[in-house]
Amino acid sequence: MNVYRSCPTFITPRFNLRLVRMEDAPYLLRVYSDKLAQPCFNSDNCHSDFRYNSLAEMEACIRMWLWSYENGCFVRWTILRLDVPVGTVEMFRRDGGKDGLGEGVLRIDLLSKYEQSDVIDEILRTILPEMHELFGCARILTKALPLMAKRRLALILHGFFPSKEPLIGENGVEYGCYWGRRYVKL
Repeated sequence: MNVYRSCPTFITPRFNLRLVRMEDAPYLLRVYSDKLAQPCFNSDNCHSDFRYNSLAEMEACIRMWLWSYENGCFVRWTILRLDVPVGTVEMFRRDGGKDGLGEGVLRIDLLSKYEQSDVIDEILRTILPEMHELFGCARILTKALPLMAKRRLALILHGFFPSKEPLIGENGVEYGCYWGRRYVKL
């Protein structure tokens, strides 16, 4: 399956994840203007810090996300709780990596009240089995700062370990606090 031709929807017991849409903007503005959530956003190697205060900024961001999807750069899913957006998940593949097999980078942005181990566990349990296959990567990396103890707990439950090396961005900048997980087919 080519994720850039047909984007799958993921369903967990409490959440649905589907490709981001423009109509998500007012709800996602609540996420990206949430002062408690903002320190958890991963903007490494991005053109924005994802801290928005206006609907126009959020709409411009979603337009960029949709353009990036249409051009095969990355996929951004909206996380819905009872049909209301409460966050997003992004995934893309980077060539290279230590073993040359490619690695995926996973970003999860949540409204602060959802930055809980059980929520992140539920999302990871549903999407991780598909991500390695959809993006053709041997390893998945995700950022988890020390202040994100609940996220780190969920990552440990899914076989993630702190990376010993920084992630090197397109611009040569080193980014720290990444956790990695190797693909293990069950």
